[in-house]
Amino acid sequence: MEELILEQNTEYIINSLDDRSLVSQRMIQMGVLPGSNIRILRVGPLGKTVEVLIDQGESIALRANELKALDCKIVALPLSAVKDITKSYRIRNFLGGRGFWEKMKARNLKISDIIKVAFNDGYQLIKKDGHKVRVGRGEAEKIILEPVES
Repeated sequence: MEELILEQNTEYIINSLDDRSLVSQRMIQMGVLPGSNIRILRVGPLGKTVEVLIDQGESIALRANELKALDCKIVALPLSAVKDITKSYRIRNFLGGRGFWEKMKARNLKISDIIKVAFNDGYQLIKKDGHKVRVGRGEAEKIILEPVES
């Protein structure tokens, strides 16, 4: 199990639930089963509570330690949450409006591009062809990536 990143717009898939833990029993009672997708909607001000959206369309609040106890695999995360620069990522979505989409298009970034991430006075996206694009923190929160299996 990889460490959970508690940041807005991060998505996970639940691999398994341990039927002995109280958190798992609670999730099963709510109909959240292995294979369910969960997306973090909001993180409380002190990071102790997390509102998540379950693929059935329900949103529930969990304690951060309860969420960390689940056996989950990361499906998508914002660029601002990337910690592992050795992995490759695929651009999954842009969360901004039309102006943001146009700005990304002008920078030659599009959905399904495979990139690597570097940190150098902000975020630097390196495409397979060697093209480098710098983005700021605000833009990084709007670029959703999914890890690519090598």
